[in-house]
Formats: sequence, structure tokens, C-alpha cells
Amino acid sequence: MPEAVTTPRARLARIAGAWQRKLPAIALVVATAGAVAAVLLWQRAEGIAQEAARRLQAGDVRAAQLETQWRQAQDQVRDLQARSGVLESKLTEALGRQSQLESLYRTMAQDSLDAVLADVENALAIASQQLVVSGNIQGALVALGDADARLARIRQPQAVGLRRLLQRDIERLKALPAVDLVGLAIRLDTVVGSIDQLPLLAAAAPASASVGSSSAPRAGGFSLESLASTGRRGLDALLAELSQLFRVNRVDAPDALLLAPEQQYFVRQNLRLVLLSARLALLARLEPVFRADLERAIGWLGSHFDASQRPVANAVAALRQLQGARIAPDLPSLGDSLAAVRAARSALENNP
Repeated sequence: MPEAVTTPRARLARIAGAWQRKLPAIALVVATAGAVAAVLLWQRAEGIAQEAARRLQAGDVRAAQLETQWRQAQDQVRDLQARSGVLESKLTEALGRQSQLESLYRTMAQDSLDAVLADVENALAIASQQLVVSGNIQGALVALGDADARLARIRQPQAVGLRRLLQRDIERLKALPAVDLVGLAIRLDTVVGSIDQLPLLAAAAPASASVGSSSAPRAGGFSLESLASTGRRGLDALLAELSQLFRVNRVDAPDALLLAPEQQYFVRQNLRLVLLSARLALLARLEPVFRADLERAIGWLGSHFDASQRPVANAVAALRQLQGARIAPDLPSLGDSLAAVRAARSALENNP
């Protein structure tokens, strides 16, 4: 049988023989690869172990730090809790004090408001008295201004309406016409000062007749002309003497001519007293009394003084002018403001 023809068993044997020859080399390669892999794995495992050890050591250090920080945090928490307790106690104490202060402030504010309202009521009463009794507008304005300043300082809601009423009263008083009482008093004092120079009817005397020439005879010799001249002068002198004894005047009050010298003094003093009474009424703004006293003084001048003389006529004219002056304008009432202040005080007392 030829050699090329082989059986399957022979082929298998040849293949097995070939692998047997190659098996040591393969085993060597595999062993070498395994050793290399083992070395690599060992190196890697050692690196991993070193890294793990390093990380573990770092973890221990971190854990120690965290434990320290945790302990510090616990200490801080305990400190904060202690402080929080102290703050809570202080807050509670502060809230209690704040409540006490608020209560005290409300009490003080109420007492202060009541005191201010009482002062404002007194100021309004004074202003009303100044207007009613003496008509003193400037004094009333001062009192109202003081009341308004007191209300402005407290800054309370109750003060708004009261200040509005006070401002209205102040504007009404400022709108009143000004009266020059000082000027009127000076004019009246001028008349009072001239009383002693006013001629009375009882003291009036006619003017002496003028003599054309001196009673002494002219120098020169005796003549009929000088005799006639001397006779005329003697007749004129006789007529002048007779005219001093007799005078014809119209007198409405005959008793005024019969006053003795000592009674003339009292006539002047009575006129002075009447004018001084008028001056007091002027300063007190009592217009009816002022006009009545001036009318009495004018009648006294007409009945006891010589009205034909210029000083008496000037005095009468001055008193007539004073009589026509307006010294007491229509003054407003402060009743609304007083009622409002009293109502506010009553409401404050009823609502403590």
C-alpha cells in the first residue's frame, strides 16, 4: 500500500506528536506569562495596598480631626445653648421691662396731656378775662400763643383740633382794628394839663379902655386945646372905670358867676377828676364810661368856663374828637375753644 495513503489514526498520532513537541514551549510561555501577570498583579496589589493604607491613614487623621471638630461643635452647641438660655432670660426680662415702660409711658403721657390741657384751659381763661374785663387784645394774643405752643410740644392727636380752634381765635383777634390808646391818652392828658390856664366865667374881666395919650399934660403953656384934651382923657378914664363895674354877657348858669376864688379851685379840680376818670376808662377800654365822662367834662366846660375864649374852645373841640374815637371794637368770644378743651379733659379722665 502506498505511503501517501494514511489512516485518520495516523494523522491524529502525528498531530499529537507535534503538540507534544510544542507543549513544553507553550507551557514555558504560559508560565512566563503567568509569572509576569502574577508580578504585575502583585505590584498592583501592593500599590493598591499602599494606597489603601495611605487613604486609611488619611481617613484616621480626618476622623480624628472630625472627632475634634465634633467635640468643638458640641462645646459650641453647649455654649450656645447656655448663651441662648441667658439671652432668653434677658429677653424675657427686657420684655417685662418694656411692658412696664410702656405702661409707665402711657401713664406719663396721659398725665402730661392732662397737665398740658389744664395749662391750656388756664391760658384760655386768662385770655377770655383779658378780652371781657379790659379788652386787652395783645394780652389775649400772648395767652393764646402760649397755649398753642404747649399743644405743639406734646404732639398728640387730641391737640390737632384744639390747635385749629386756637389758630382761628388768634386770626380773629389779629384781624381786629388797632386802637392807639397811648395816642388818645396823650391827647387827653394835654387837655388835663391845660385846665389851670382855662379862663372861668367868674374870673372874666373886660379889657381896659385904651387911652390915646399919656395922662401927663403935654409940656407947654396953657391953652384951650390942652384943656379940652385933658377933659377927654378924664372922661375916657371915667368910662373905663365904669365899664369894669358893669358887664353884659349871656350866661346859662348864673351860679358860675358867683363863685368865690376858693370855689374856683374846686371847679378846676372837679373837671380834672372827671377827665382822669375818662382816662382810666380809656385804658380799661370801657367805652360807655369813657364817652359819659367826656360828655360830663364838655358840659362842665360849657357851664363854668368862658367858651368864647380860644383855649376853652380848643379843649371842647379836643374832647369832642376823643368822644368820637372807637376804643373797644367788637371782641370775639373764646367760648368754643374753652368748651373743646374741657371736653378733651373730660374724655381723658373718663378713658384712663
